[in-house]
Amino acid sequence: RYWMNLTPSDIMWNTSDTGWVKAAWSSVFGPWICGSCVFVHHMPQFKSEVIAETLSRYPITTFCTAPTAFRMLVQHDVSSYKFTSLKQCVTGGEALNPEVLAKWKTQTGLDIHEGYGQTETVRL
Repeated sequence: RYWMNLTPSDIMWNTSDTGWVKAAWSSVFGPWICGSCVFVHHMPQFKSEVIAETLSRYPITTFCTAPTAFRMLVQHDVSSYKFTSLKQCVTGGEALNPEVLAKWKTQTGLDIHEGYGQTETVRL
């Protein structure tokens, strides 16, 4: 509830593959515990333009994707797209460099909130 800031009126889109624990937390447990809708998009291969078009076409309010995907999105320059419903962007795993955070903010007007979980804190 506190990490993704979801409510029953939100629509959550997480691009994580179902083989990753991030898919369980951001596509099932988190949104459903908060009563949020989960957006599903069949996308066999990551394409920045497909992501940008989807975010501008559908009323997605919360978007979660890997740091690498955010890097690719800002290289594509999403500033020509209008994400009218989007209000929360989250990522996790590896740290995003300040340039990507700044470019995303400039191109979309939104901050990216980073986090880490059990996967990132495991010691072998």
